[in-house]
Amino acid sequence: MKTSEPVCELHLRMVGQLHDLVLRVHRPTLTEDEVARWMQSGAVVRLEVSEMGTQVAHSMLVNFGNVGFAWLQPYRGGRGLSF
Repeated sequence: MKTSEPVCELHLRMVGQLHDLVLRVHRPTLTEDEVARWMQSGAVVRLEVSEMGTQVAHSMLVNFGNVGFAWLQPYRGGRGLSF
């Protein structure tokens, strides 16, 4: 799959999980209203994402019916730890 720059970060807390899943979304461009509709309807949505620690984008199906809460952040490249 061709790798492009992420358009945003999608933070998901799945029901029953203690930690968030952070996905860097490459396609499509998301809005909070769109994510809210998916959660309300329990939609399964195909997203092009890369996960923290990887640069390669891949397709992932996300079941928004299992999401307890979610939020979007703008993607800022070059984020890393500095000491």
